Amino acid sequence: MSTAAASSDHCHPHHHVHFDESAIRENLEGDNSIVYQKNGEESIMIHLGFLQINHRYLLELQLPVNVSPAFLFGERIAIARDERTLPNVNCKFIEFTGKLNDHYNIQVEFFAHKEKLLREELHLVNIHNFEDKVKLVLSARVLGRGKGTPMLRNGIHCIGVEADEESEGSDWQGFSKGDPEQEDE
Repeated sequence: MSTAAASSDHCHPHHHVHFDESAIRENLEGDNSIVYQKNGEESIMIHLGFLQINHRYLLELQLPVNVSPAFLFGERIAIARDERTLPNVNCKFIEFTGKLNDHYNIQVEFFAHKEKLLREELHLVNIHNFEDKVKLVLSARVLGRGKGTPMLRNGIHCIGVEADEESEGSDWQGFSKGDPEQEDE
């Protein structure tokens, strides 16, 4: 045995590694937020991180007020979903709770219906002037079945899992092989 190994065994007989929990907690929490990025005058990219296929999520978005000053009417909120656009079945507004400090609280239900890069759009409009509008583009990387479980960002909550059409629990037997008249014999 080398002297370095012997002295290491002598100093730490149980070989336990200790980490500073506060530093770990700060690193995990600080880097795990939904990212908002202004993309032109009328569009905001919202990066959700990694999600899992066939999972339904509740997103608690905190859209910055400085997105568009046109959405403020005095101190009151003047923003609503744009009813003139086609509804999105995979991404829909659930609730606006109004303006708090420097952001709007918006709840959205989001369904990760396909693998790889998924982008869904929602539209907001100023209720006093329908020409003032903002498009929210929600993007996520969706992991397929058996590809792991993602760590969800702050403000993203899994609220359900849809049945997979290719799951083993399916009662569909698949296509028959051969002549259907001979199979009955």
